[in-house]
Amino acid sequence: MSQKVCYSLCSIFTIAMLMMYSFVGCNEQSNTSSTNVTERHADNNDWILLYDHHQNSTLDAWTGFNTTQISDKWIIMDDVLTVSSGGDDVDKNTGFGQSIVTKDRFKNFELEVQYRMSKGANSGIMYHVEQGESYKDDYETGPEYQLLDNALARSESLPHRQVAALYDMFAPESSPYHPAGEWNIAGIRVQDGMVEHYLNGEKVLEYDLNSEDFEQQRLKSKWSDDPDWAKIGEGHISIQDHGDKVEFRQIRIRVL
Repeated sequence: MSQKVCYSLCSIFTIAMLMMYSFVGCNEQSNTSSTNVTERHADNNDWILLYDHHQNSTLDAWTGFNTTQISDKWIIMDDVLTVSSGGDDVDKNTGFGQSIVTKDRFKNFELEVQYRMSKGANSGIMYHVEQGESYKDDYETGPEYQLLDNALARSESLPHRQVAALYDMFAPESSPYHPAGEWNIAGIRVQDGMVEHYLNGEKVLEYDLNSEDFEQQRLKSKWSDDPDWAKIGEGHISIQDHGDKVEFRQIRIRVL
């Protein structure tokens, strides 16, 4: 066999082996892909896409509170997650409805929610939510980051019930919110009981779930008769249907 032919055969053999390894690698990657929705939609910075109008415009990561079903008031319109679409003006509230909650539970995390309010709209984001027969609503256990159109909402006017507040507990130090019809970014960071609220990139509030100040404020709030409120320490993320139209184009979370 000539040296030239030998080199040719070796080259063919090498290419064939590379193609085989490439195929096996792809097959292994496919077979080991997690069926967990949140893992499947994690991006390169460890952000988990719970909803995204480009990459994950489904409700696969969500369920209804205390049920496996999601209310038909939650719909996807033009790849944007929308609740109570009929409640799109100050006098068009559709009535309090079912919250959606993440299928997964979270303890320490960063959460970002891109949302848009209709005129006068009210809603909320809760964390460390517990489900079960002992609870009728998510707010019995989950502290709430208030979502509100401060300018036109008729239901809430007190500072500790306006946008980015820990609802009925602590008011934000500032309120850099965009008005109804414009997109905002709500942020929550939880690390071993220390919590920070963000609005459009600005930190507006911080508190300690385990502090005496927090407990004293709780006893003066709506939650004084809810013994498990803010006590679970981990749980689901919940988004409220307050009967007003609210849109969400991205909801993402990063475990700390």
